[in-house]
Amino acid sequence: MFKKTMKFVAATAILGVCVFTLSYIYVLRTTILDLRTDADMEKLRSRRYTDIIVGGSGDGAESEVVKKDTLYNVNFQVYDLPKYAPYYGQKAYENYSAITNRASKQYKIQEVAYTDEYGFRLYEDRYLIAIGTHFGAPVGTYIDVELANGVIIPCIVGDIKSDVDTEENNVYSLSCACATEFIVDGWIIDPYTRGDVSCIIEGWDSPVVHIIVYEHSFFDNK
Repeated sequence: MFKKTMKFVAATAILGVCVFTLSYIYVLRTTILDLRTDADMEKLRSRRYTDIIVGGSGDGAESEVVKKDTLYNVNFQVYDLPKYAPYYGQKAYENYSAITNRASKQYKIQEVAYTDEYGFRLYEDRYLIAIGTHFGAPVGTYIDVELANGVIIPCIVGDIKSDVDTEENNVYSLSCACATEFIVDGWIIDPYTRGDVSCIIEGWDSPVVHIIVYEHSFFDNK
């Protein structure tokens, strides 16, 4: 009887050690994953426009398309955003998988675009973006999005908002009252945001005040 009791106690002790070890490993693994996530988000938020060199490509290869010094020598037009009460600076996103017409200009840009680690679709280190017809900038046009805090986001028009989906000025979406929709990979970006990408990169949490439209297009030399 004594031996059986000792065996039971020993077995219980071993089981307790196993449970404790597994619990410790789980907590340690969860903590490491949380720290990695925090580090990734900190890296994401610390990225600034000044870190982006226009003309670079996703794999670091030198671009032959546009250099920053030549881009800013072309003619451009600055558009002020019309006042619209429900607009508070939010920036929506559009999943690039929704662009399915292989004959469209939208699709042709997506064929050569790349996705960064946070889900944004880019070409030549410029964010692909959808805007309204108010700005007279067809798909492929190089634009800059200027925020109220002075931050400038370099972009290329990757899609056009339909007039039926925007208000009378054809600037703001009726569904979310936003002026800009960044084209993204929804599977990647969803963990970071729920419909508004303003919080992802430091300095973006500010209303758009100007859209600068350049006389330069992705299709100029195509």
